Amino acid sequence: MQHLGSLPSLNVENVIASVPTVISAVISKNLMIIVIVGVISLGVIKFVM
Repeated sequence: MQHLGSLPSLNVENVIASVPTVISAVISKNLMIIVIVGVISLGVIKFVM
């Protein structure tokens, strides 16, 4: 949702989920592994939060 006249907010769930995704990207350099790690980490974070 867009709020006119205010600064954009940071989506904390996506930032936290991106950490293991970036680490897996640096280690594996395999797109399938990167996507799987990203989806699983975002799912776990949404389940916990």
